Amino acid sequence: MVSLDLRQSSTLHSLVCQSILVLLCLICYGYGGLSSAKFVFDDTVAIVKNKNVNTLPTNWTAIFSHDFWGAPLLSADSHKSFRPLTTLMFHYEYALLGLNAAHMKFLNLLLHCVNTLLIWRLVRSLYVEDIDIERWATISAALFAVHPVHTEAVSGVVGRAELMFGLIHLLCLLLTVASADKQQGVSSVSLILLLTAMGMLFKETAITIPISCVLLDYFQNGTYVLPLKLQQRVITSRLRYVFYLCGTLLLLLLRLWWQNFEAPEFKAVDNPIAHNEQLLTRGLSQQYLYVVNFWLMLCPQWLCFDWALGCVNLVTSIWDMRLQAVIAFYSFIIVSLMNFRRLAGLMLGLALMIIPFLPASGIIRVGFVIAERTLYVPSMGFCLMSVYGFLYCYQNYANNSYCRAALQALLMLLFTVFMLRTRQRAAQWLNEEQLFSSALQVCPNNAKVHYNIARLATDTGNISRAFHHYHKAVELYPEYESALMNLGNLYRENGQLQTAEKYIRAALTAYPAFPVAWMNLGIVQSAQKKYDQALDSYRQALKYRSDYAVCYYNMGNLFLEQHQYAEALHHWQHAVAVNPRQPKAWANILTMLDNRAMYEDALRISEQALVQLPNEPSIIFIRANVLGKMRHYLEAETLYKLVIELDPKNMLYHTNLGVLYHRWDKVQEAIECYQTAISINSLRATTARENLGKLLKRLNRETYKESQ
Repeated sequence: MVSLDLRQSSTLHSLVCQSILVLLCLICYGYGGLSSAKFVFDDTVAIVKNKNVNTLPTNWTAIFSHDFWGAPLLSADSHKSFRPLTTLMFHYEYALLGLNAAHMKFLNLLLHCVNTLLIWRLVRSLYVEDIDIERWATISAALFAVHPVHTEAVSGVVGRAELMFGLIHLLCLLLTVASADKQQGVSSVSLILLLTAMGMLFKETAITIPISCVLLDYFQNGTYVLPLKLQQRVITSRLRYVFYLCGTLLLLLLRLWWQNFEAPEFKAVDNPIAHNEQLLTRGLSQQYLYVVNFWLMLCPQWLCFDWALGCVNLVTSIWDMRLQAVIAFYSFIIVSLMNFRRLAGLMLGLALMIIPFLPASGIIRVGFVIAERTLYVPSMGFCLMSVYGFLYCYQNYANNSYCRAALQALLMLLFTVFMLRTRQRAAQWLNEEQLFSSALQVCPNNAKVHYNIARLATDTGNISRAFHHYHKAVELYPEYESALMNLGNLYRENGQLQTAEKYIRAALTAYPAFPVAWMNLGIVQSAQKKYDQALDSYRQALKYRSDYAVCYYNMGNLFLEQHQYAEALHHWQHAVAVNPRQPKAWANILTMLDNRAMYEDALRISEQALVQLPNEPSIIFIRANVLGKMRHYLEAETLYKLVIELDPKNMLYHTNLGVLYHRWDKVQEAIECYQTAISINSLRATTARENLGKLLKRLNRETYKESQ
């Protein structure tokens, strides 16, 4: 009876602990603002603009041959970040619920809750002397739940890759603990390697999972307490370690083979440290980056969505005072290693922090300086290590009740501060305006922050702000090719063509193999009637990107301006052949066929276009125009009503429907359409106004005749 009561009490205690952990996650991230969440920063490229995500039916070939950002894995532009299962998750969410940032972020929150509970379960299953396991498990999981450094992974939808890596990582660690018995070794190792392979399809850094499992097994089996010589015998005699090593090497080779053993090409703007020519500067700066990453977990006050340019200055001399922090960091690691038998929990936490971070540590060149979401899994080890240190001091050095009460108060204060900071940071991740503004406070000299603010200002129509921040980005980093090109485009849109050409040429000086800049230079030259130069620029763009559909479209426009209609039509057709989802090229083809009275051809090609773009208003509209000219009034009326439903505020659609009714002799319906067009835009609705006047005069004449 007593045993049953103890079991029930233990079960109730576990349920209470788990409920509190989930509640902490929900308090930090799950509040009313989530319903108004939008896709921000990398979400736009990886999800909103990624055809592998938002195209139905599922293109399995593309998903398993393209990178995370939608580019072919074997192309020169690919970042080689191959995460097809993450992309597939996004795709099925789109298929079921559409592109909705709120529900995608809510799923991220649920995964974070699961990972928090798995950490609690993992620590409770460990055996470490001189520590209260229940307290260690609960406080570590609670710290993980509320830590502000996780905000990017949880609140940014693309953080799904980190969350799934964390989930599989924890499952493998739990399997390692459960299979401590050697008799279960082979089956558990096979399952862990299988899960590792699956994890690598969510995030490449899952390749580190077997190493973490080996370290956990080393501590869990008590190998660390043996003399060093005996440890060597035990380690070399364990067959599972050999399987882990061979399996990891095989998975790594398969992964590299899938990308044809090609390394990604990153620009200096993404990672200036890795591109620095001085070996000493690269080495010292990279060591300092480790300290910055550790500091972000220790004191997550300064958080930024992008740390590339201007956030972390290069360490160019051994006399740089920041190297004192590097010395302190390595001193801590050395002291931990010297006491790893006595402080096994501390060493285990340190190992679980370092191992998952290895792929981002500069061993291989990466496309970022610091990325907070890459700290999601390493922070699990950090939380274990930090709480172990706290409890060790609490149990061994807090000899009186006042001292213990003070430590408890400090711990509660830490949790309160972390929860408030996480809520604040999660709110900043709801939309780009708040996210970019917060980054400007942390890294005012980060050129990429100014670039993103300018890009957002352009999208929202705040042109003066866009000019200011583009100029600031170029001032901070004069060779910032994307900022130079976008600044040139902004001047072009404002009619300052010579200034636009100057900045676009500066972008090409910084990066000659920049196809988008060559194309934009061609657009500017075409606007200045420099047709030969524009054609050369377009050809340069195609030299660097042969499948550049938008460039073919603009070349067609160039030939149209020179009245070379056959050439124009040929290039527009080439554009849709390269990329069938190119609405402007389809619309130009159809408009040319319509203007040349080639109505049958226009109908046939419009059918092909609608297969690719079934709800594209411009294509439906032109098809309706052609059907109206062919006197297929019922079909034309249906299409006009469909296009008006898609874009009810388009004055031209209402005008042309009025013209259709006018021809059809449906006078009252035509008058209503013309009046609607005039009400939408009275200044531009000249055709509607003229036709309405003719109709009213006609009605007056007919009324007059009837009265006679």
